[in-house]
Amino acid sequence: MKLPKSKHYKVEDWEGDSWTEAQDEAVRLLNEGQEDVEVLIWSEKHDSWGLLQELNLERGIEPKAGAWNTQVLAPYYWRLRYKNER
Repeated sequence: MKLPKSKHYKVEDWEGDSWTEAQDEAVRLLNEGQEDVEVLIWSEKHDSWGLLQELNLERGIEPKAGAWNTQVLAPYYWRLRYKNER
């Protein structure tokens, strides 16, 4: 399968070119009770999927200032989706 040169993401059965939509899908799965959800990104260089995020609600998905890592939502996404909830 030849994928486009733009970024391409995968979460379970969902695939698309939007990291925001990939995180939406991951949050949906977590809210439905899935314990761990992986967000993958396609690597043209390696011709394979690579891990971008591994999310788990029990561990926490809120990014801390200056400490973003693969186990939390991207800071831009947190501000976009949750800023007004707090």
